[in-house]
Amino acid sequence: MRTSAMGIAAASMLLLVACVGTPDNARYHDPALLEAIIEDIRLGWEQGDGDKFYAHFLDWDGARYFEGGGQNLGLQDLVENHVKPESELGLSLGFSDIQTHFEGDFAWAVVDTEVQLTTSDGRDIHNAGHGTYLFRLVDGVWKVVHTQSASRPVG
Repeated sequence: MRTSAMGIAAASMLLLVACVGTPDNARYHDPALLEAIIEDIRLGWEQGDGDKFYAHFLDWDGARYFEGGGQNLGLQDLVENHVKPESELGLSLGFSDIQTHFEGDFAWAVVDTEVQLTTSDGRDIHNAGHGTYLFRLVDGVWKVVHTQSASRPVG
């Protein structure tokens, strides 16, 4: 009799779990949502459009964004001292092989990157590498909370 009671309890638990369903934020676990944000950011880099960054990044105290061993402290620092100056150098930025991952209200994307530009002293740069974007779901919208990228010369 004891085994039957345990079996009934186990079956009841499975039924309860099946009825609960998925968390509310599971509807936001769509790779296309993150891919659209990453594409908007790519265009923002090329065009020097800080508004795209202010729209998609969570501007929080303590934010740091890393690239090639350097860092920007906060969103304004990233936009003013990195995004705008690089766009003026004719930046061409490519993202490929975007892989997205979701865990509740947290997500991340890993991308392959390709960067081309000509520095103000005439040096041509053509690098390839990888980047990571960390996201947090805030009021039903994915916001970038951290980035890191690294690349090295092609060839």
